[in-house]
Amino acid sequence: MTGTPLSGICGLLVFVGAVAFVLHVVLRSVLSAGVDPAVSAQAGLWVPVNALGALGAALVLLGLPAVYARMAPQGGLFGVAGFALIAVAWMFFGLFLSLYGALVAPWLAEQAPRLVTASAPTPLGFVVAFTLGLLAWLLGAVLLAVPFVRGPARARWVGYVLPASALWVLVGSFIISPGGPASNLAVNLLSNLGPVLLLIGLGYLGFRTWAERAATKHVGWGAGG
Repeated sequence: MTGTPLSGICGLLVFVGAVAFVLHVVLRSVLSAGVDPAVSAQAGLWVPVNALGALGAALVLLGLPAVYARMAPQGGLFGVAGFALIAVAWMFFGLFLSLYGALVAPWLAEQAPRLVTASAPTPLGFVVAFTLGLLAWLLGAVLLAVPFVRGPARARWVGYVLPASALWVLVGSFIISPGGPASNLAVNLLSNLGPVLLLIGLGYLGFRTWAERAATKHVGWGAGG
């Protein structure tokens, strides 16, 4: 399967989006470490950092369908279902939460800071959305891991890092830093490792799709004299 120019572009979009979102996670962890959310949401870099996260998440979502189409013969039905569930989960954890951070959190921090302080109760709707999103992430990661672990799809390590990313969201949210941003930067970064692990796997698939398409194009040029 040689792919199309579009698959190469989409692969690059996924890779660039993954890098952008990981950078967003690191910068957001720095801004929020040891600072009450009502204060960090009003920092000068808060909106640009979360806008970077929203852009990165959107690029990943935009490029994923073509990246999966590239490996569809090896992924089978498990892969299709896994990619779809991960995309749904990423709409919440990647795109929605970043847009919330950029557009809503600063306004709340100014107008109603008691709603965004670390001690504020979590709205029931958010708890439900978080739970459903995490279940979609975990189930999707397990389904998508099947073709990688069993061997038809490359590389096998992707099949382990994807489920680990969902499990790490649980660890980070309920064990490492259950009360919100940690005071220690290293702990804060560690608690936010779940999305980073996911994007390491997806970013690799995007980069490989782009690289394989580029290699195919160069071979085609050489064959044409």
